[in-house]
Amino acid sequence: MGSIESLLNVDYLITFFLVIIRISGILFTAPVFGSGVVDLRLRLFFSIIIGLLIVSNVPILSFQNVSTVLFILIVLKELLIGVATGLLARFIFTGVQFGGQLIGFQMGFGVVNILDPQTNTQVSIIAQFQNIIMILIFLAIGGHRLIIKAVAYSFNTVPLGLFVFDSKSYFFLVSEFGSIFLTAIKIIAPVFVTLLLLHVVMGIMARLVPQMNILIVGFPVQIAFGLVVLLLSLTYFYTVFEKILYQYFKSIDQLFRMLGG
Repeated sequence: MGSIESLLNVDYLITFFLVIIRISGILFTAPVFGSGVVDLRLRLFFSIIIGLLIVSNVPILSFQNVSTVLFILIVLKELLIGVATGLLARFIFTGVQFGGQLIGFQMGFGVVNILDPQTNTQVSIIAQFQNIIMILIFLAIGGHRLIIKAVAYSFNTVPLGLFVFDSKSYFFLVSEFGSIFLTAIKIIAPVFVTLLLLHVVMGIMARLVPQMNILIVGFPVQIAFGLVVLLLSLTYFYTVFEKILYQYFKSIDQLFRMLGG
């Protein structure tokens, strides 16, 4: 079908619109793409460009006998598929930020918060540090390209107009949401265990040497220990986050197969 004929074909235009809806749902919620730093018009522009590249491989649907209510449901379905895909990736970043919040609290940085431009919320300085490292790792291993690849793959597994959301899919999404805390535990394990042992040692010292002001001595010591262990665990952080990210794409494949019936 030529380009001029495509523009005059209503079914083609509606199909293209649905493709953009699904892509927008992903790009508006996925990490990096969905950041508040990225302008809204730029995200929409990326959605249209990717849609133009994908729509040629998507079967053109016929909407001649489709009612308005059914069409609205189809649009909502495409949006939900995109949002679910992007949120699964966002869960990983949220889990790491949650772990950073715990580490910052343990180190005594509970009141030292800065603005996270991605979520427009106040987060711990340690959480923001880990978030920046996480974004750099995400870009270094090609996570942005894998997200776009997942967008294109979704149309093969979950064709336009099809949507199967049963209890199995619901429980899968809930379990993935619960993995936020598991992600946080994996990321903060070295620093958290070290600070916990340090607190035990300082508690014993406070009992053995009552003359020592443990509050004055303890704060700089736990900050120093926390920063050193955090620096030494960056390699571990990279390894764990890379495995978690690749596990995410396996989860996306599983979700698409569920939604595709």
